[in-house]
Amino acid sequence: MNIQYNLDDIVAFTQKLVQTPSESGEEKEVAEIIASEMHRLGYDVVFIDPIYNVIGIVKGKGGGKSLLLSGHIDHAEPGVMEEPYSGKLMDGKKFGVDGQVIYGRGAVDMKGAVASMVHAAAAIKASGTHLSGDIIVCGNPMEETSGADGTIYMLDVDGIKADGAICGEATGLGIYLGHRGNAEVKLTIKGVMAHGSNPSNGINAAVKASRLVCYIMDNYKLPSHDLLGQCTTTILDIKADTERKAPVLPDRCFVYVDRRFLPGETKEDIIKEFNNLIEGAKKEISDLDVDIEITKWGLALYTPEQEPITQALKIAREKILGEVGQLSAWIFGTDGAFVADRGIPCVGFGPGNEVYAHTPDDHISIEDLDKATKVYIQTALEFCK
Repeated sequence: MNIQYNLDDIVAFTQKLVQTPSESGEEKEVAEIIASEMHRLGYDVVFIDPIYNVIGIVKGKGGGKSLLLSGHIDHAEPGVMEEPYSGKLMDGKKFGVDGQVIYGRGAVDMKGAVASMVHAAAAIKASGTHLSGDIIVCGNPMEETSGADGTIYMLDVDGIKADGAICGEATGLGIYLGHRGNAEVKLTIKGVMAHGSNPSNGINAAVKASRLVCYIMDNYKLPSHDLLGQCTTTILDIKADTERKAPVLPDRCFVYVDRRFLPGETKEDIIKEFNNLIEGAKKEISDLDVDIEITKWGLALYTPEQEPITQALKIAREKILGEVGQLSAWIFGTDGAFVADRGIPCVGFGPGNEVYAHTPDDHISIEDLDKATKVYIQTALEFCK
């Protein structure tokens, strides 16, 4: 690969993005910084939409496949991180990484990848290489706390279309073919209010809920997938519907359950499973009365190895890093599933290790930024040629 770019510029750009707070719903400033960088680098089209998707296009000469490079520009809350917005350079030994890393909230999830994508497309344009297809680079808002609102708006309202896509969420520079979906299931356990001094006169919804939670965790049999892994379920929250102003038994208790699911499983399937669990629980828990509702639904993703975008990425990774590597999957969900749901085959490739996302050790290695940029460039050459 003879296309050149300035790694120091990518590092400085990543630092600037990390130094710019952008929790979900607060992406205006970081979107403007990305748009400014795209303008500086000579993109053919740059715009920010009303909800702060930032979109840049390097146009091809026509007749080829278009490539979407996509990543989100919001980040999780910093919590107890020290200097979360410093964007400082550190010795990577603290994290078991050779060389320097950029530290700060959003570095690995996923401002480093966005910086690499922005500069990869610009490097191809600056080289004078005339690809047939367009390269579209998108930074999406509201990924961390929404059902992919930013990505869906980009696809459905902005009308962004492509023949293949790469989601730049951290993969440790491996190729990821997908991930499990996630359903948030709300269980409303109903009881009968009574005075706390006379609990036998009522039905305590919190007690029923606690027993139901134990039953679910002990008896929920879950499917698995050779690549996407074992489905899981866990309890996210238990909340009684009382402010305890008086000593009363709660007559409502809400349990929120996270259920990871595979492609092909539907909302109806999961509702049916919970109905069956509750029917089984009623044999052990008297007076159990439960309503079921799915309150969040994150799509599952699985992109077959034979898809052209997967093949192009495999060729690119082998040329740049010396081998294709083992094909794998994310533990968490991504907006890439919503891209694929709109008919754009999407595969994952990004710098950094996903285990550091949302943690106090959030960082991205400079070596990973360099390698990811090279692979993004080479994939565009393979796919849009």
